[in-house]
Amino acid sequence: MNHGMVAFIIFHMRNTLRTLPVLFALALAIAAPVIFSGYSSLARASNAPGQLEAAQLYQSAAWRIPWRADLYEVAGHQYYLAREYSLANPVYQKAFRHHALSAEGWVEWGHVNYQLGDPERAAEIWGQGLEQKNPSDRLYFFLAQIFKEKRDYAKAAEYLQRYVFIHAQDATAHYRFGLLLTLTDPEAAAIELITASQLDPEFDPAAQTLRTALNLASLADAPSARFVIIGRGLALVREWELALAAFEEAVRGDEKNAEAWAWLGETYQQAAGKESPEERRNTAKLYLDRALDLNPISTVVRGLRGLYFQRVGNEREALAEFQSASALEPNNPALYVSVGESYARLGDLIRALEAYQYAAALVPDDANYWHLLAQFCAQNNINLDDIGIPAAQQAVVITNEAPEALDMLGWLLLLDARYPEAEQTLLRALELDPQNAGAHFHLGLLYWQTNDPSSARDHLVLARDLGNTDAETFLNQYFP
Repeated sequence: MNHGMVAFIIFHMRNTLRTLPVLFALALAIAAPVIFSGYSSLARASNAPGQLEAAQLYQSAAWRIPWRADLYEVAGHQYYLAREYSLANPVYQKAFRHHALSAEGWVEWGHVNYQLGDPERAAEIWGQGLEQKNPSDRLYFFLAQIFKEKRDYAKAAEYLQRYVFIHAQDATAHYRFGLLLTLTDPEAAAIELITASQLDPEFDPAAQTLRTALNLASLADAPSARFVIIGRGLALVREWELALAAFEEAVRGDEKNAEAWAWLGETYQQAAGKESPEERRNTAKLYLDRALDLNPISTVVRGLRGLYFQRVGNEREALAEFQSASALEPNNPALYVSVGESYARLGDLIRALEAYQYAAALVPDDANYWHLLAQFCAQNNINLDDIGIPAAQQAVVITNEAPEALDMLGWLLLLDARYPEAEQTLLRALELDPQNAGAHFHLGLLYWQTNDPSSARDHLVLARDLGNTDAETFLNQYFP
């Protein structure tokens, strides 16, 4: 390189160095207002009047302060809280592109897509979130739910097992894990259900029901029969999707199992699905017809067909099915209750009453059927003195003054205008259970009818607050 060229380069370098401060000052002068505006938006965001306004301010701040890409996630969180999921999604995407998503950000971004009706994308995001360093363990829980909805129960159980391993004290997780295992590993399912009930006694009734079903299923010889028993247990605790899977397995195991087809028809009406209600009813009818063809003398088949016809409003067909079932199993009181209910819906209260009486007579030591007989008399305001009140009294004796039985007796005494006895009985029910909404409601009606509106309102308000919708209706009408 000659001396002239060297001199030329040095000259231009010195010239450039002289202009750098000027260029920097110019760039700073242009950028400073934008950056200051970003910090202003950030300051105002914390005091924004609502989540939507806060989200917009955080998003504005993130755009104006390049080194605070984490604010995109904060904006997404505010949009999420405001339920503006379509606005939240692109903001989370920006946080992702800037490598600024936290562990919880991955969780919420998946939720946003789930709420937008795209569970596949939600699962993809949550799966990607698990690949990050120190991911949120909640991802296991939500992925388990996604795969359960997709009816991939093995995959759902796999993710939930990982979650349970971390959250050993989470009763709900143990219960849900146990539910999933009923289809594949009954022994492990029983252990999880026991754990759930030990951690939270509220799960005990459902856990006991399922464990009984699992124990009975273990005694069955054929796989199809085992799945029918497990499915019935799941149906009893209203886990309809899992029950449907169990009955489908039962049908696959034995296509001539009439009860499996009948239960499949019943469960198909209950489980959620993409089909319209009419399509599901039609499919259920096909399954129930198949069950009848396979075994027309099955009490289960006849009873479930009766429920189907009752559900679609065909009371005469429902009555015929329940009568057939009761003829096949004449000592089953539940079937006579169904017969009585059908007669009542057809307006034949005399035959309905006879059916309820017969059911109670079959099991005179069972308070439930005396209670149902008393309830029938109360609801239809018939035979109060000679049948309804004695039935309610019998239930009170058998249950040793259970609050529900006392409430029923008090209601019947009220309907029969035996106000002092009704008041004494209802007060006794509330003495045993102050949270008995029915007793508060009936006592409120009693005080209304005996011209004590202040006391009536007090008890009706308590009944309403405890969840009694009849009390709410009464208050709206008479105490606006």
